[in-house]
Amino acid sequence: MIELTPRAATQGILTVDISANTHSVDLSQFDLKEITTLEFGGKIINPSSAPPLNGHHSSGALTFNVANELGRFTITITGIPNVEERIFAWESV
Repeated sequence: MIELTPRAATQGILTVDISANTHSVDLSQFDLKEITTLEFGGKIINPSSAPPLNGHHSSGALTFNVANELGRFTITITGIPNVEERIFAWESV
């Protein structure tokens, strides 16, 4: 299970807390900077920083350089079994 909790964007940086827990997959093989995208205002970007995933339980914060208000945005994480594409959507933070 992957849970995301966005914080308010400040000084052009959106910070999103992430918690990843699984009992069937070793998470250390996945690079969140490569498999995560933020989509807002017609743009799609990867995180500027992401925590390393380890073992079966990991947590930390993703950061994205957004430079302005987000309004509606989505974060997509791909490639972690057993769900190929996880899409999280918010109206604003």
